[in-house]
Amino acid sequence: MKTFSSHSTAGSTLIVVMVTMLVVSALVGVALNVTTFNARMAQHSVVRAQEIAYADGVLESLFDQWRQALTTTTNTNDRNNGLTNAELQSILTVPTSSQLSPPPNVTLVSWSVQAADPLLSPLTASTATPTPENGTKSSLISRLNYLAAVTVQSSAPGSSGTVTVQRNFVRGGRNFFANFMFSAQPITEFHPGAPMYVNGTCYIGGDLYTATNNLHFLQDVSFTGSQYLTYRSNDPHAITPTITTGGLGDNWNLANPPHVGQSQKLFDVPFTSLDPNFTDDPISNDVDSDGNPNNNGYHEIIEEANTAYPDVLQLDPALSERLVNSADYRIYVNSANAVSIYKGTSTTPLLATSAEYVAINAALTTNTALYDQRQGDNVRTVSVNVGTIASAYSAGTITDNVNGNDGLTLYIADTSYGTSVSTKLGATTVTSSKSRAVKLTNGGKLPYNASNGTGFTVVSPNAVYIQGDYNTGYTGATKPATDTATTYTPPTVNPSPVVVGYTKAPAAVIGDAINILSNAWSDANSTSSGPSGNGPAATSTTVNCAILGGTVPTSTSSYSGGIENYSRFLEDWSGVNFTIYGALAPLYDSEQATGTWSSARYSPPNRCWYYDSLLQDSNPPGFHVARTYERGIRVIR
Repeated sequence: MKTFSSHSTAGSTLIVVMVTMLVVSALVGVALNVTTFNARMAQHSVVRAQEIAYADGVLESLFDQWRQALTTTTNTNDRNNGLTNAELQSILTVPTSSQLSPPPNVTLVSWSVQAADPLLSPLTASTATPTPENGTKSSLISRLNYLAAVTVQSSAPGSSGTVTVQRNFVRGGRNFFANFMFSAQPITEFHPGAPMYVNGTCYIGGDLYTATNNLHFLQDVSFTGSQYLTYRSNDPHAITPTITTGGLGDNWNLANPPHVGQSQKLFDVPFTSLDPNFTDDPISNDVDSDGNPNNNGYHEIIEEANTAYPDVLQLDPALSERLVNSADYRIYVNSANAVSIYKGTSTTPLLATSAEYVAINAALTTNTALYDQRQGDNVRTVSVNVGTIASAYSAGTITDNVNGNDGLTLYIADTSYGTSVSTKLGATTVTSSKSRAVKLTNGGKLPYNASNGTGFTVVSPNAVYIQGDYNTGYTGATKPATDTATTYTPPTVNPSPVVVGYTKAPAAVIGDAINILSNAWSDANSTSSGPSGNGPAATSTTVNCAILGGTVPTSTSSYSGGIENYSRFLEDWSGVNFTIYGALAPLYDSEQATGTWSSARYSPPNRCWYYDSLLQDSNPPGFHVARTYERGIRVIR
């Protein structure tokens, strides 16, 4: 029988215990090392996060100062080309510890904001300005890059040394009419009663209401509020919405429906500097609330400043966003039909015997009227024969003399608005109780400078009527295909909007409200109800220009008319086409042409509306590019 010694058993047990203790000690040692390493890494991460956060704060301060410097400079060269490195160095400062308290043990080592080229390589010369980066052939929307860098370090345990945070500061720009439609109004409505095709991007700076199946968006639509497939709750003309008839795929691309988008801007004037009574929805409270008559909403762009008050649209001594200040000629007609004409910024009127006065006055017909059912008034008009203006411009008799060869801009105002005067409607003497307007006739061919591709802008604080084809090459005998085609459906069928051989000019028509009169229009027939009872019969008409006018918002007593009636109608357009190649910009409420849509008498046309890509690269005369200021991607080293 085999036996075991108690001593050998005790010895084996001791060995096992010792081995176990060694293993446990080793594991404890490893655990301690891992814990120490993790603690160091955690401390390092905290320190690095503090360094980056402080560097970000310094960069934000520099960005705000840089943006302020570029937006407030009064030097025209600096506004166009950007500030030099030396100028920035003298302007920018890093925040003090009271403005931005650094984390414990973190200090600022260095900072810089330097002009850069499009590849973000810094330009080190003190006189260097950024090399423009042109996204299109338009120099107006070039980007200027500055490279900003902030280096910091921490003396705290765990710091790995310095940290550099780098971003590029970008001043970009956008042409005024970069979308087919830019609405700055809180509520935008599309409820066409006849087919309406919108072949251009649309930006809605608020809520979008779409209720009828006749609407067809063919390109991107974005809004900053919400979209509603119905009518506004206070819309008295609301019926059962038909937008979903046949499915929404009939109204827009289901792969790209109207959607929330980023906020956009057209002007450098801060929105917050405008009287909010004039930028909200109801027209009923459009009254001055702050005692400054120069900030009453975006309607100010078609008005003249009251020199006794601050002008928020005067960005610097050289740049104003009032279109009157960009006018090459200012034309005024008083209650007695006397015409005064000023050239450029001159405060002295042209002599009536001067060649320029004679040429412009020859294009004007005063003291005539048309009846506008919506206004309920005989509207006294200043008629402008655009063809006569174009001939005088081509001959060099009148010139582009403001804003450095951007094209011809006319500012035309009948200053007698609001007073009762006698005038002529055809051969009949009638009374115009208060309404005044500018009427553009014979506009088939516009003033155009072929050497630099610049065109023609007409601006008025009054309502504007465009009679007949505009900027199409139309001569009466020769018409664009859009006028001769039967009903057509974009984007499948797209007849040409110009006659063969005609070059469209970059053009805009801006007024208190914009009205479209067809090629068949006659002032003498404006009181006629026509065979349908909806005004005289219209014929197909094409307008190739940007349109900027006012609206009368929806109230409990009347629908606004919607964007489908943004350009207003006075005729029976049943079964005929109204084609636009251009852009629309609903920015403000009408202040003179305030007749409601419910009072209008017309039948709607087939609306075929296209964005004119010409406007992507060519602002119409008088319009400045809107500047944008952005931060680029953050790089940490």
